[in-house]
Amino acid sequence: YVFSNSNMVSRADENYAREVMQLFSIGLVKLNKDGTIQVDVNGVPLQAYTNEDIESFARAWTGFDRTAARGNIEQISRGSTDNRLDPMQVVPDWRDPFPKSNLDGGFIGDKYELCVDVNYKSFLKKGAHYRLLGGSSSPEMTKDPSYFSDPANSVLRAELDPTSALYLRLYNGGDYELDVLLENDMTC
Repeated sequence: YVFSNSNMVSRADENYAREVMQLFSIGLVKLNKDGTIQVDVNGVPLQAYTNEDIESFARAWTGFDRTAARGNIEQISRGSTDNRLDPMQVVPDWRDPFPKSNLDGGFIGDKYELCVDVNYKSFLKKGAHYRLLGGSSSPEMTKDPSYFSDPANSVLRAELDPTSALYLRLYNGGDYELDVLLENDMTC
């Protein structure tokens, strides 16, 4: 991320995303499969991407941090002791968690599927997978803001009707399974 003058995060740095697209992958204009340039009805070459695409791709490259300096290598570059030898590490809390648009009008995604991309009632379809994560409304394996851990801010994830097919399958007569894979479609 680029920092504003007040040392606050302002936006994802677009330079790397722009260089990857312009210099190392798709270039400036769209190409046909045979390598010829795609043009519009007026013969003007079609741009391969817009500045909005660059901004979106830049957010995909957030969350990286340098690894700690090694004790067995002395390296000082412009007064910095940052480790520039080992690969950078990903800090999950620094990542931009939202979907990134692709160049075809869809989304690359990162964590969240768009509702329009999910089959209607997919949670009831054959192959839906459920994992028992515990009884807390904010189990350890979810990534929620810390204020959800306060009981006053607790979030109810789901409350199933005890007569529903899904409830009966997950409850399994009180003999809970850690993993449940739906064997067939269920009715709502």
